[in-house]
Amino acid sequence: MLRHRDLRPRKMDLALLSTRIFTGEPGRPWAEAVGVEQGKVKIVGNNQEVRVLCTPRTEVWELPGRLVVPGLIDGHAHFCFFGQHLSMVDLKGLTSLEQCRERIRIAVSQALPGEWVVGRGWDQHKWREKREPTRKDLDDLAPRNPLMMIRADGHTLWVNGLALQAAGITRHAPDPPIGKIERDPKSGEPSGILREAVGLFRKYLPKTTKEDWKKAALTAQAEALKVGLTGVHSCEMLPQYEALAELDREGRLKIRVYHLLRPHEIEELLKKGVLPGSGTGRLWVGHMKLFADGSLGSGTALLHEPYVDDPSNRGLAVFPVEDLAEQIRLTYDWGGEVAIHAIGDRAVTHCLEAISKVRAERGMDGRAKRDRLEHVQLFRSEDLPGFGRLGVTASVQPVFMTTDWRLAEEKWGKNRCRRAYAWKTLLEAGVPLQFGSDAPFDQIAPIFGLQAAVTRMTPAGEPRGGWFPEEGLSLAQAITAFTTVPAWTAHRESELGTVSVGKRADFTVFEKDLFELPERDWPSTAVEMTIIDGAVVYRRGRGNGIQDH
Repeated sequence: MLRHRDLRPRKMDLALLSTRIFTGEPGRPWAEAVGVEQGKVKIVGNNQEVRVLCTPRTEVWELPGRLVVPGLIDGHAHFCFFGQHLSMVDLKGLTSLEQCRERIRIAVSQALPGEWVVGRGWDQHKWREKREPTRKDLDDLAPRNPLMMIRADGHTLWVNGLALQAAGITRHAPDPPIGKIERDPKSGEPSGILREAVGLFRKYLPKTTKEDWKKAALTAQAEALKVGLTGVHSCEMLPQYEALAELDREGRLKIRVYHLLRPHEIEELLKKGVLPGSGTGRLWVGHMKLFADGSLGSGTALLHEPYVDDPSNRGLAVFPVEDLAEQIRLTYDWGGEVAIHAIGDRAVTHCLEAISKVRAERGMDGRAKRDRLEHVQLFRSEDLPGFGRLGVTASVQPVFMTTDWRLAEEKWGKNRCRRAYAWKTLLEAGVPLQFGSDAPFDQIAPIFGLQAAVTRMTPAGEPRGGWFPEEGLSLAQAITAFTTVPAWTAHRESELGTVSVGKRADFTVFEKDLFELPERDWPSTAVEMTIIDGAVVYRRGRGNGIQDH
């Protein structure tokens, strides 16, 4: 039977003209204009080539002086928790214990008796006092409220006596299997500092409902779109995934979320029919998040050699190699891949050993899986071949360097730091490099990650000349780590990651051309527009010189 085909040219929905487009395609990295039809890129070229396909119904944006890049993707964040944390007591960036106490005091004055007050972001290394706090620094502030303050890295808790009492943590309480309860050296009583021990409190905290998580996700989404993110890899769990899935069904999820889950949830996932790759264009799954160690700031990152400031300490192994291997087996049986938290150099070694062991057991070749190591803040040169042989991606957070460089030298020593946050070395060794923020534990705006990756300095220009400046990247390399690579690790490289004909029309538009702008001005450069599937989902305020016709 013959069927009629309409061969008339389709009408373009959106055109971006008179701008500078970094496409991300090695063979054709630059363009002047792009046209979109039904949510996908129809044409990439110059103004004349795109204009000829426009009709009176095409939404046309003239964007001189702007920079358009493929939609930026945060390769490691905690999306719903980020939204939730925005409502917590904010202790980030405070420079003294007394400033923290004052902010907590205000929050307690607004709380009901018995209500938990939770804060985030404190960092004793930034305080004038240069000491770790204790429960005594909180007890007088809240005689009727349990307090829990989460350190900037998320790995250490600072709590008051009522919180310890609520969780039944006394001098006789044993340390958790993979954490530590710090104790007063004289009395043996819990000091109020607990490392890798949030699980001890989870069931005593107020229950977060699905509606709470949905609200938090929408809060996070608004912030993410504002800073130019079109996608995020979110390291959370099943309750957050289910809240996001409901928002997706309701049509309220605009940003793309690649959701990482936990191995202990696999049985429940199978019951619900959730398999790797399942989901929608807005929300899907595939990786499992595992843990190999703690953090730098808490002194629990796992090292081959002792900490310089504490020679008795080599950090904390959350799981030994064989336990990691078993979790990898469970993940592979599910059909997925692993993303393993590994900050210290020994943790990196353990992860590569565990992945290699399981791959060898199953006769897998080096490129059979798109496994990732998260953070990779310190590594040994002798482990670089293991990355290449196994095809493992380094999923790192460049913004960490700007907050950690002094602390890293204090705790690891400057000589060892030659292989700390060493992104250029990883890239030149052929290791796929993916960038993220780890929000809420650092700034979600990718502009700060781009600036750190290229300059190796803080936005204030410290250290002068850059910290190990030879590890700095080009801006094109940094953008690729926020676009092409996270699209690939999430198995969406055919749809996302570059401005290419046939791919999804996801774009981030900066108000100025970063390639022409001094790096010191990048942090103050705003996002002009965020576009997903050809729809403008965020636009900076009117009166900014954009012409729309």
